[in-house]
Amino acid sequence: MIKTLVAIEVDLASSMAIRYACQLGNLVDLELYPVYVKQPSSEVPTTGVGWVRRTWEREIVAAGKEEIQEMLAAEMKSCPVLMEPQVIYGDREYELLKIMEHDHFDLYVEGAPYPFTPANIYHRLHQKFYQHLGTPLIWLRVLRKINQLLVVCQDPADVKALLAAINQIWAGCPTPVHLGVPPPAGYDEALRREVAAAREALEAAGCQVSVKEIPAQTAGESLPEVTTEYGLVAVCLKRDVKKDSPQLQWLSQVKAPLLVVLR
Repeated sequence: MIKTLVAIEVDLASSMAIRYACQLGNLVDLELYPVYVKQPSSEVPTTGVGWVRRTWEREIVAAGKEEIQEMLAAEMKSCPVLMEPQVIYGDREYELLKIMEHDHFDLYVEGAPYPFTPANIYHRLHQKFYQHLGTPLIWLRVLRKINQLLVVCQDPADVKALLAAINQIWAGCPTPVHLGVPPPAGYDEALRREVAAAREALEAAGCQVSVKEIPAQTAGESLPEVTTEYGLVAVCLKRDVKKDSPQLQWLSQVKAPLLVVLR
């Protein structure tokens, strides 16, 4: 069972994240745990006795439950792997980090940063929560049918990190997996060995795997054109990725759902 935390807000991106996670739950063995963190606003009382503040917080949480129940009503009926939503009052980043530290999750799902620009991606990834996140994450900016998975294999170390995640999530899934390798000029022996090992391991786990040549990550806008064929694109990023990294430039143009592995 792949225990999955889905961070939601009352917005379109979160609605897509829940619907996509439910779709994924029909393909692989998932349990989905939605959580909604209601953040403090300027209206929160900063003075007075403790029970006043606690009463205010309880009211905020109750209101949050109503908001989320309304948004999730349709999915709760049709998605048996979706658990009751948890509503928490506090700082979003702090509360999510606390949940991940105190409970074991295998996957994290949320709406993608908006607008999906290199600067916003960089800012999100360098927040404390993501720097400490030990699981793969899925970012949703569009909703797609999960017809096939593209694993971007451009670096031997990235392939190792991606294999561990894909092997855990995708084992036994009938949806095809394509290992996307660069053109011959960038496809050296070290990368060839890692891709061959990844293919062998995934096939042993019951996956349908093939190798496909795709443009290198430095090829500008050509890679996102390739990804339009896929319902999920898996990439690996370094936690200390630079703001001007070519990876962030092409990543910002990919309109498919993204599975991101941080290393």
